[in-house]
Amino acid sequence: MENHPHRVQAYQSGPIPGPETWQTELKEALRSAESLAAEGWIPTSQVRAYQQIVERYGFLLPRYYANLIDKEDPNCPIRRQALPSLEESDLDWGETDPLRDERYQPAPHLTHRYAGRVLLHLSPNCSMYCRYCFRKTLINEEKDTLFGGSLEAAYRYLESQAQVEEVIFSGGDPLMVSDASLATVLKRLESIKSIRTLRFHTRVPVTLPSRITENLVALLNSTHLSTVVVTHFNHPKEITDQSSEACLKMAKAGAWLFNQSVLLRGVNDKAETLAELSKALMAIRTVPYYLHHPDPAQGTRHFWLGYQHGAEIYEQLRSLLPGYLLPRYVVDDIERPYKSPVGEFLAQASSPVWKH
Repeated sequence: MENHPHRVQAYQSGPIPGPETWQTELKEALRSAESLAAEGWIPTSQVRAYQQIVERYGFLLPRYYANLIDKEDPNCPIRRQALPSLEESDLDWGETDPLRDERYQPAPHLTHRYAGRVLLHLSPNCSMYCRYCFRKTLINEEKDTLFGGSLEAAYRYLESQAQVEEVIFSGGDPLMVSDASLATVLKRLESIKSIRTLRFHTRVPVTLPSRITENLVALLNSTHLSTVVVTHFNHPKEITDQSSEACLKMAKAGAWLFNQSVLLRGVNDKAETLAELSKALMAIRTVPYYLHHPDPAQGTRHFWLGYQHGAEIYEQLRSLLPGYLLPRYVVDDIERPYKSPVGEFLAQASSPVWKH
């Protein structure tokens, strides 16, 4: 693939894995505090403290994504997203279920908050455990209401809800299931007359792009239902030759590609960084869609920035981009059945102290 001004080259040392090796990459991923210490990421004297974070929230870091980290920069935005931090031990701030996933569970594997669409949680597994994740507690506890039980109950519920036209695959990450399992799910959903659109929310193209195989792309292209893929790039450093190729494969196969980012302190909280990201996304046929204010999840206080600060950054971003490159800056307000523009939320919401 030819060089592009908005891409960085991943895997500057070591071989680039082939498309058939994503399972092997997962097996070779970093998963423990001991592995981080052995490779010089954290001091050996702090292994026990880091392991407590790992045990509470999980840890998984593929070599591909690890190779994007600048080891010489303690504030590298990739490091901040990927490596566990002792700051996650702050349990006096935030919530374990900030979006009330468990409140809106009509059947196992389902969340139904919004009219006309539902979330279908296929797997608690991710290609990487992002340290700012709003489900970091729910995923790692593998609550029965999110991931336990048979999918058949979810299908029966969908058959009873004629107003539901879109199924949003969430998780965990829906592309962490096998192609065979995913094919079974797609076939079953195609049999439900009201369903028109399938939407995949996935971080796989960002953290494990080798998962986007030709077979997977053919599978996504095989359904007669409209297919939307929402990626999750937060920083321009994540747009590499490998992640670009993964997105372009899906776009060329007919999927609509959008991106949602999270505004994170110390990662992308500068208008210039966000503008560069939007331009790089359009170069890989991915529309900047949402810029989310972070959800107040337990263990994520160090990523938090105030709404007013976020609004100031967004106002600067508006001056740097044409309208079609400008994502919508929103907050997931649990009191409303839709994403709220942050300005509107600030004007109307009565919020807990951490949301100010």
